[in-house]
Amino acid sequence: MSSLDYFTPVTGLIGGCLIGLSAAALLIGNGDILGASGIASSFVVTPKETLLQSKNQWKLVFVGVFFLTCRVYITIWPDSLVDSRLGSPGIPYVSSAGTLVGGFLVGIGTKLGNGCTTGHGICGMARFSIRSFVGVGSFMLSGVVTASVCDSDGLLFKYFHLTEADGSVYLPNRTSTIISSVIGSLIVVAGILSFFYLHREPSESATEDEKKQEKNDKKKVIVSMTSGFLFSIGLVISQMTLFSKIYGFLNLNLIPEGTWDPTLLMVMGGGFFVSFLSYQFVTDFAVFKNSYSIECPLTQNTECGKFSVPRNKVIDANLIIGEVLFGIGWGTAGWCPGPAMWLAFAGYPYLLYRWWPMFFVGALIGEQIKTFQTRKISAGTGPEETKQVEPEDNETFCINSISNNVQNDGSEDV
Repeated sequence: MSSLDYFTPVTGLIGGCLIGLSAAALLIGNGDILGASGIASSFVVTPKETLLQSKNQWKLVFVGVFFLTCRVYITIWPDSLVDSRLGSPGIPYVSSAGTLVGGFLVGIGTKLGNGCTTGHGICGMARFSIRSFVGVGSFMLSGVVTASVCDSDGLLFKYFHLTEADGSVYLPNRTSTIISSVIGSLIVVAGILSFFYLHREPSESATEDEKKQEKNDKKKVIVSMTSGFLFSIGLVISQMTLFSKIYGFLNLNLIPEGTWDPTLLMVMGGGFFVSFLSYQFVTDFAVFKNSYSIECPLTQNTECGKFSVPRNKVIDANLIIGEVLFGIGWGTAGWCPGPAMWLAFAGYPYLLYRWWPMFFVGALIGEQIKTFQTRKISAGTGPEETKQVEPEDNETFCINSISNNVQNDGSEDV
């Protein structure tokens, strides 16, 4: 066997382009950023705001369609998730401890670093964000190092991985399928309810600006549905839902063996390229100035619509430490939020019972750390030294005008 036997450039590129198109649709249509970690964590970290505020309800629609697409796909093509390389040399089984640790580190890391492979990798780098380039470099490096030292000859292998295991325990069973179906169905129902909520008559006490904003939020539904569909399809077509495709890239020990799989590069490249093209139509981010660039998303009213694109350029400890932790978790368990969400909705028990609960615990702790940092900075400054900012995820909070180490660049909260 050689790398060419595992390398799938065509499906990787097509899937990556579909993921990039998903990000492009959200950006050009709604003005929002695609970030799987932020979308997922918002349901636990800020559930009230995500479920009840009209500006965030596009996330329910996005995830609901993502779930439905996943279930329809595996019903039509049930063998699409068969990973024949799992358990072969260099592609180990992940133990329970590895899954728990990996989920926790990805959760806290993406929260501190404000993004993952989509928020920073597909969207951030496409607009040439220096923070995203540093973030991607950090999690790629730590992910590769972790996967390599967790290989069968590595020091950490016995703690997090297994060379032999009963493969059936990793596959969906009746109970896990029912649980994932219930969770997904609840999200779909919530999305439907939010649709009717958005289309109700505005409150008599609402201001004109609030009425205009709610009208804008109504218009996000169709684009969010389209984006959720494209993201879900892109992940499975690119085969990023197979553990061996991720770990086969991260484990550099496979290079001398001739079995390294570079497909992930094609996925990231395709996603980056399409996402980059979309930014050429956004006035403030177009590298190639053109007459087609717009200052307001296509579905939004020009009076109050805007692009929620991060502008923070600060390289701080939270970014680097967070993305390094994310990379370690990625290299340990092999999953980042997008594929992990797909597999959880498909009923995979290790993701459903272990990875995701620990992800949410990590995200909650990461949010508390950032809240503590913000309060500490605010408490140590006077009114003349602090300012109110409107970050790109539309959450207003105080930061010190000099020390920006806790500013949210919005890459995650979409």
